[in-house]
Amino acid sequence: MSDYRAIAAVTQTLENLLLEAIREAVPGATVKTGPPQVRAPEEVGEGLINIFLFKVEPNKVWRNEELPVRAADGALVRQPMLALDLHYLLSFYGEERRKIPYLLLGLAMSALHAEPYPGIHHMPREAAGAVPGEAADSNLAASVLAGSGLEQQAHPLSFTLLPLDHDELVPLFSQIPFVMSVAYRASMLAIEPLGVPRPALPVRRADLYLSDARRPVLAAVEPQLLPYEAAARLTLRGEALASPSARVLFGDLESLPAAEPGGSLSVSLPVGIQAGTHLVRVAHSAAATGPSARRFALESNPVALVLEPVVREAVQIANPSRPLAAAETPGAGAPARPPVTLQVSFAPAVQASTALTLLLNERLPGSGRQPRSYALQGTADPRSPDSVAVEAEIEPGSYLVRIQIHGVTSRLRVDADPASPTFNRYDGPRVEIVG
Repeated sequence: MSDYRAIAAVTQTLENLLLEAIREAVPGATVKTGPPQVRAPEEVGEGLINIFLFKVEPNKVWRNEELPVRAADGALVRQPMLALDLHYLLSFYGEERRKIPYLLLGLAMSALHAEPYPGIHHMPREAAGAVPGEAADSNLAASVLAGSGLEQQAHPLSFTLLPLDHDELVPLFSQIPFVMSVAYRASMLAIEPLGVPRPALPVRRADLYLSDARRPVLAAVEPQLLPYEAAARLTLRGEALASPSARVLFGDLESLPAAEPGGSLSVSLPVGIQAGTHLVRVAHSAAATGPSARRFALESNPVALVLEPVVREAVQIANPSRPLAAAETPGAGAPARPPVTLQVSFAPAVQASTALTLLLNERLPGSGRQPRSYALQGTADPRSPDSVAVEAEIEPGSYLVRIQIHGVTSRLRVDADPASPTFNRYDGPRVEIVG
């Protein structure tokens, strides 16, 4: 594969190929790189082909061919491959009376059609081997780009004519008059990122193990969005799930399932699970036959489960020992109020010092104003990992309470009593803040 110099090396290769094609037919004509522009006659000289790299895109065939391979500890074992296609615009300048642009166009297209795979002699090489007559700066660039690895690619570089429609041409010539141009795609460029993978020891022996076990396929977890409940059970549906050795993995936690009719599994939540998004998998332990028979695990594809936290209770705690804080109510001389300490218990418990967010929405605002709302940050109590205490300045009122853990927010309760004045509206869990 090539290194980071490969894009420059491809551009230099195209320049060398075109320069060779026009040198004898149009003596004095040159090849330059850069965006198309209005050029004075002295810049054009006897003729000029301008090369402009206007688009770079991932190669659609090879973009995922070689992904990075890492060891169990995360160390890089094999470099990833960056597969690119380069889009070049070739613009032709010269004296119209002598039809120089048209001659250069014909020569360039003929050369690229006859030799779509450039040879090694066109690729950058040491200045000592440069073709006589090339500019000194071209020789210097070739010397810098030599050794980029372009000539050693497993997939040879090729140039292909690329049709351009009106929508692609307009942005290229929005600031200058149109110049006769064609586009070519250079494909495929394989670049290996910098960095040396950690060398691994060679394999001493390759064993073949045979097993008739079938890999489980997990299609759905029902329900997929679940408010936490210690006795909650999930139903897992898919193919080849049932097995005497089946285990259900919730990330690093696991639970033993029970087989259900139809091949599905029923499983309870594992002890220690926290609120958040979990990847659920079904794992089987299978036996293999071979030179040294052993057992191995077959795991299904993962399916996401969103476990919502549940607010058990929210209360205001009196704190008379706190000094009074400046009041936020408008008006000079307004009495100061102490900050409010709000204690919220929830389930399931979290690890000590886990960041939490309490969301408060005023339930019954006074007439003529918008309901108040607060987002209060806190951490779980290390002595009681299923509760959090937050101190803040909160205006008196009745507030709906939610808690957000690991990006997942608890639900609010809806009033289902048709005789209630708040029927079909949120009514809990809530806390009364007293001034």
